[in-house]
Amino acid sequence: MIVSAGTVLAADRDLTPGAVVIEDGRIVRVSAEAAPAGALAFPDATLIPGLIDLQINGGAGVDCLRAGAPAYETLGRYLAATGVTAYLPTIVSAPLEEMRRAGEAAAIAMRRGGPWPEILGVHFEGPYLNPLRRGAHRAQDLRIPDVDEMAEVVLRLDGALRLVTLAPELEGAEPLVRSLAAQGVLVSIGHTDAAFDDVQAAAKWGARMVTHLFNAMRGIHHREPGAAGGALVTPALALGLIADFAHVHPAILSLAAHAAGMGRIVLVTDAISAAGMGRGSFTLGAQTVDVKDSVPRLADGTLAGSVLQMHRAVSNFAAAAGVSRRDAVQAASLAPAKLLGLQRRKGRIAPGLDADLVVLGRDGEVLLTVVRGEIAYRRAS
Repeated sequence: MIVSAGTVLAADRDLTPGAVVIEDGRIVRVSAEAAPAGALAFPDATLIPGLIDLQINGGAGVDCLRAGAPAYETLGRYLAATGVTAYLPTIVSAPLEEMRRAGEAAAIAMRRGGPWPEILGVHFEGPYLNPLRRGAHRAQDLRIPDVDEMAEVVLRLDGALRLVTLAPELEGAEPLVRSLAAQGVLVSIGHTDAAFDDVQAAAKWGARMVTHLFNAMRGIHHREPGAAGGALVTPALALGLIADFAHVHPAILSLAAHAAGMGRIVLVTDAISAAGMGRGSFTLGAQTVDVKDSVPRLADGTLAGSVLQMHRAVSNFAAAAGVSRRDAVQAASLAPAKLLGLQRRKGRIAPGLDADLVVLGRDGEVLLTVVRGEIAYRRAS
């Protein structure tokens, strides 16, 4: 397969025009040339690396807490249409055995493969969260960090657990962060009332990310920088951001980009089952969520995830933060790949990497998505 476009965001520079040659699911050549014979040609479009979402609770009516393995085909087809080529199904707080079962279903889907976005592992958002900053998580589902019970989860999921969001100020958090980090599980700080010093300490224990920066955490005060301030000035921490303009004001997206530097920004959607479904009532775990004006909320008005699509997160972020298209794309491709230690396989358009590619039209919409050399989505002409 050959895919050509008016612009190709290659690993080291923009090619105008450019072409990518794919064999056996990998990129074998990237060149600055117009459409070769037999190419899938998009002369007015831009070819970018596939987008990676580290926090997605569902979409197209699929809720990852409740989904069986077959439902991931539905979710995958939807995500491919939004430019996502790889992701972490995110399991929200629930009774721990229920979270385990949901994680096992995602792990089964992960090992089945198929011509849809690749499941890179499972993200447990909870249950070790601070009740004071629980957001849309039910209070009765939250727990105190426990090394032994999480070790059982890691064992049950057999290597599929890749990311855990927790509040580092909770009793027992330090040994759990150290244990997870030693096992190669990424730890993210989130749903937290942590003070500045708590964030600094968590980074020393091995935490490497912050879940939806500014949301469900102690904010910045000029005499106490809080969790958000601590995150911005701690170089070891990648910063997850939801660029839907509901969770974070555009000016704050710009502040984060310029204060922390683009290399630390990781765009996520935090999308729920309602994504791609329009207005109405949907679920986030055990709770009912109403979507109005493209914003999901609980009955009390609490934000409950998003209906954001990743290709729109990229364009929103570029516009709000005043950064280049390349920088915004890398925040949703190379940056998450690096966090998961997959930068030699994903996140860039370069020979030897997985052929995960997305073609964006002039309007920013997805025209084509290729996952490991197979067409996962093509927009009807």
